[in-house]
Amino acid sequence: MPQLDALRFFAVLGVLVSHFWIPKGLVWLFTDMDWGWMGVRLFFVLSGFLITGILLDARQVAENTTLTPLYLIRQFYARRFLRIFPVYYLVIGIALLLNIPLVREIWIWLITYTTNIYISLSNTWIGNFSHFWSLAVEEQFYLIWPCLILFLPRKWLSPLIVLAILVAPIYRFWGYQIYRHDISPFDFKAATFTLASLDSLGMGALLALHWRDSAGREKTRKYASRLVLPIGFFLYVTTLALYHYHIKPSVFFTLNDFALSLIFFWLVSGAAMGFKAATGKILSFPMFVYLGKISYGIYIYHYFMPLILVPVLNGLGFKLQTPGPLNFILASALTIAVASISWHLFEYPINNLKRYFQYGPAPNP
Repeated sequence: MPQLDALRFFAVLGVLVSHFWIPKGLVWLFTDMDWGWMGVRLFFVLSGFLITGILLDARQVAENTTLTPLYLIRQFYARRFLRIFPVYYLVIGIALLLNIPLVREIWIWLITYTTNIYISLSNTWIGNFSHFWSLAVEEQFYLIWPCLILFLPRKWLSPLIVLAILVAPIYRFWGYQIYRHDISPFDFKAATFTLASLDSLGMGALLALHWRDSAGREKTRKYASRLVLPIGFFLYVTTLALYHYHIKPSVFFTLNDFALSLIFFWLVSGAAMGFKAATGKILSFPMFVYLGKISYGIYIYHYFMPLILVPVLNGLGFKLQTPGPLNFILASALTIAVASISWHLFEYPINNLKRYFQYGPAPNP
């Protein structure tokens, strides 16, 4: 499903725009959009879809072979750790060596993947490590989700996922009542807690559950196009308007992410099947697919690039406006270069060790 890799690129592109540029002077609908937040929500839907699909396939293996769910969970974690941990802890180690601001104060939260909890409890962002909150959400999701998918009776899976989806807006409504003042979406730090992201992760999981056969895929595609997308788009624009005109901000903070999750349910469904025409060509463009493959590195590294770029340009007598369009171009280019080198020289060789942790029976020597 190469188009999903391209979606990863567009998701991380939204993050780069949000952190390096923040375009101004657009129509209010686009000015009020948090492109980075949208990118993270797309990542969550993708993750829910792919991880749940992997776990459902593993469950099928357990049901059809002598392999146990515990063995398959071990394989799952080994493969996840090989992909996620090395570059993450590499960056934290470098940050500690260079004594990047805040790293020595929050290193325990960083190494335990709990920065989202720290941000929620302290109601403050953590500088160049602020984007790590979403990685913490993913890891906390990985802790519980495999056991639920592999051990619960199959008939409970759909109600479980629907319940997870419903928990998220309820939690965000509760979180808004705590702050209960005119805050911007970027300052709504309670939304970094894992419960607040369950509708996005759950939408991806729900899609995976109905993706097991060709009939289910076609039925899901039709529902996604004719029902899910229109409802999601209408709800998204409505909640954004309510926030913009200060009519009912609580509705925005409660349901806007749910609306995005509906839209991205349709988008991921379409990309998984393969969009046709112009959309398909864009999402199949080799450069976008490649950048999607290294998007994890792009996301990990990007917020540290201004620490390199700004001093170097200052030394050359050029003052870079941050955020701004030139900053976006230069910082994004540097991020992609670093992520590409990291992928080929560090991440890919380690990721290739996954071949020793297959989900099926071990091959004969």
